[in-house]
Amino acid sequence: MAAKVNCRLHDWRHTFCTKLGEARVLERTMLDIMGHMSAKMLQRYSHIRVKARREAIAAIESREVGVPQAFPKVTGRESLESGVTH
Repeated sequence: MAAKVNCRLHDWRHTFCTKLGEARVLERTMLDIMGHMSAKMLQRYSHIRVKARREAIAAIESREVGVPQAFPKVTGRESLESGVTH
């Protein structure tokens, strides 16, 4: 029995590019594999799916460190030593 799936080869390019992005393949590598010349074209083909968005948020929420609760105030000489210029 045939699956009766109606799609074009072009649709598979979008799916493939999206899966590369979700697998965290480097953008430069994705550009090479897809044959694209710019990040803008890559963005046209890659689509972040709802599941990937939820997993990204869950990964951030599960971390106990790395997200500052408040930024320390830097004043006077400390700003010069730390490289802060504003």
